[in-house]
Amino acid sequence: MSNQTAAELAAINSTSAISDSPPSTAPGSPTGFAGLASLPGSRPISPMSTPGSSRPPSPLLKAMGALQMNPMTQSSADSVAQGVDSEGKPIMRKLSVKKAPKPRRGSSPAMVPFLAKFDPMDGTGKTEKVAVIGSGSWGTALARLAAINAVEKEGFDETVNMWVRQREIPGKGLLTDLINETHENSRYLPQMVLPDNLIAVPNIRDVVKDATLIIFCVPHQFLGPVIAELSQPGVLTKGARALSAIKGIEVDLKSIDIYTYPSIIESKLGLPCSALGGANIALEVANQEFCETTIGCPGPEDAAKWHAVFDTQMFRVHCVEDVAGVSLSGALKNVVALAAGFVDGMNLGGNTKAAILRIGLLEMSTFTLEFFPSSSPQTFSHHSAGVADLITTSFGGRNRKCAEAFIRTGKTFPELEAELLNGQKLQGTVTAEEIFKFLEARGRLDGYPLFEKVYRISFEGLDPKQMFEDL
Repeated sequence: MSNQTAAELAAINSTSAISDSPPSTAPGSPTGFAGLASLPGSRPISPMSTPGSSRPPSPLLKAMGALQMNPMTQSSADSVAQGVDSEGKPIMRKLSVKKAPKPRRGSSPAMVPFLAKFDPMDGTGKTEKVAVIGSGSWGTALARLAAINAVEKEGFDETVNMWVRQREIPGKGLLTDLINETHENSRYLPQMVLPDNLIAVPNIRDVVKDATLIIFCVPHQFLGPVIAELSQPGVLTKGARALSAIKGIEVDLKSIDIYTYPSIIESKLGLPCSALGGANIALEVANQEFCETTIGCPGPEDAAKWHAVFDTQMFRVHCVEDVAGVSLSGALKNVVALAAGFVDGMNLGGNTKAAILRIGLLEMSTFTLEFFPSSSPQTFSHHSAGVADLITTSFGGRNRKCAEAFIRTGKTFPELEAELLNGQKLQGTVTAEEIFKFLEARGRLDGYPLFEKVYRISFEGLDPKQMFEDL
């Protein structure tokens, strides 16, 4: 005699009656174990589902199943019967096949709540003309993207001008001529083919002539002379918009205030200015390796235009309504990258570097929210301009590279800049000094111990091992 009660037997019989099919033995069975039946009350398994899954049929599998169950030759698939002839044979009419429109590239559903809302640029308005001020590695990479999109998308003048400071290359000729003839910026982005419609121009006024979308990508030390030239009467097109890809900030110690470069461009030139930043190593972008960038925009029209200028399948653009946050993250991450380089120079491991990056990201976000309270902390935690850019810069950027060499060689940063950067400028040390002086003037150094230590190691000879004190 079994010890099972009548109720238990009834439950067993009821469960067995759910399906006469044997238990699933395929990997990924609904219970998660091979050889066990589905739980009582679960949905019956669809023949079109993934084996062992109780999910409803996949639309793709449905379509594939229909093709398998109703095979057609190519000729019959491209035509349809339209009546019969005198012999009773079907009269076939050729189908007109229309190319389905490409769906708009979107973001992960998880990102949607954190993005700016705008209507995509459809090319029906006025023609936009793009100009790029700057031809370093990052400026050239951005100009390349803009030139490709100017040809492939509606609504753009196909010619994109890029400002190149003229110089003679010994034995080769003028730099602008070399770029336009070889379609390569061999000095800053070697072995990367540039589009034919990207034109190197030595005169900045010629670069911006008739331009409606102007990209600023010069070292921040050179922005003043550029603004002075562009502010002359009649140089800029009325209604033009600007975007800053410049890393850095300006500190006014007389007023003890701090300014982002988009705010300076906007106030000096009268152009609404967006900010671009993200985990974007120039060579990798030019190599069309997948990455994301963040553009902080003052309004939806700016978002639509700049999204159209830069977004590609492999360079995904996310627009947000936080110009200051994107600007500050691009400047402050270079200070943290110096700290990461100090860690590498001391031969310390991943635990230490991860801790420095976490503390650094927190100081970046806290600083921005303290002095630019309209910014969003999500710019730092959710977007490429924040945490992603910090990670990339702290493992592969020029600031990390020079900071590591600073510890290992004992050379000064100016010496290392000249030796290692091929004419490019080191931005982290300049920003570290400006941030230190600003916080000191505001009496807030105690709130940002990592920023303070980076400055003192870089400029005052503090032992780098003391960087971890008070963190």
